[in-house]
Amino acid sequence: MIYKFSFIEKILLSNDIIPHPFADASSSVGLGFALGSAVKLKIADQLTMNFKEVKSIANDASVSEIGAELILDCLDALGYVQKSGTQYAFTKRGFKNLSTQSPNNFRYFILFCDYLYKGYLQLDDTIRLGKRPHSNMLEEMSDYEWELFSRAMIDISQTNYKEVAGKIPITKTQHKLLDLGGSHGLYSIELCKRFSNLQATIVDLPPVKKYADECIEKYMASKNVSFLPSDFMKDELPQGVDVILAFNIIHGLNPPENEILAKKAFNALNKGGMYVILDQIKGIGGSSQMSKATTSFMALNLLHQAGGKTYSHNEINAFTKKVGFEKTELKKLNAPGFGVVICYK
Repeated sequence: MIYKFSFIEKILLSNDIIPHPFADASSSVGLGFALGSAVKLKIADQLTMNFKEVKSIANDASVSEIGAELILDCLDALGYVQKSGTQYAFTKRGFKNLSTQSPNNFRYFILFCDYLYKGYLQLDDTIRLGKRPHSNMLEEMSDYEWELFSRAMIDISQTNYKEVAGKIPITKTQHKLLDLGGSHGLYSIELCKRFSNLQATIVDLPPVKKYADECIEKYMASKNVSFLPSDFMKDELPQGVDVILAFNIIHGLNPPENEILAKKAFNALNKGGMYVILDQIKGIGGSSQMSKATTSFMALNLLHQAGGKTYSHNEINAFTKKVGFEKTELKKLNAPGFGVVICYK
């Protein structure tokens, strides 16, 4: 993201002398597409921390020299590369996020966002109708799109799974955990690592089992973590559990569906059990524009992609207390707009 402004630019922006739509409706959108093209067309693959001529980068990526130069200039503006004459190299930020050699790169997330952007050509129809004009995105996805989605979720989870695990007050008497829509299972894996008494079951659709299996093997968690192929909205949940995770789930559901899911979770939990929700929470950031941007954009995105939206803590209270949960507790996460809501039975 553009994060460096000159002193004069800050004054001009704060007084609206530089029109904000110049960035909001123009450069931000174009730069986002440029970032996607840099990964898709393997332009970023040609970069290292050492400077390289743009002609060589273009040849190795099998793209035009002018095209490579324009994309690289966009990455320079975003802070991912540095430029010296006609040569380009990664910055530390660029290497971390874009290099295939970086264990924490965000390449699949970038590719998944690029895939989502294409669907925004029909956004006007969604706004007019108040719902997605076609079927739920998950019902239309190919194997490749499932991979983009699953690996993008891994990218995101790697940034906060340890922080999130530290927010959940699991006790020694709690032994059985369900991870609804847990996909890769990184949160369950981390919780089982911290609490050896836990046995976790990831409950998700069959196409994501491959990615859960990869993570379970990578973190040597097979003794504590397993995968149950199931549609948790249609199928019965296993009973007698102590903790149920619903991470990035409620935003994909409308209010009646969330009440149904909360009731299923309540019935599956033992007395004293916890229904733990992680999501973008409206209002969690107060006056923070970044927090508002996160929750507002995600609400729009989820309505368009799946018919859902983001919810406030009060709205979550409404459907969880209605089905029997006694109290809820909100805990903020470092990422703006994100929080964990713990519902106690």
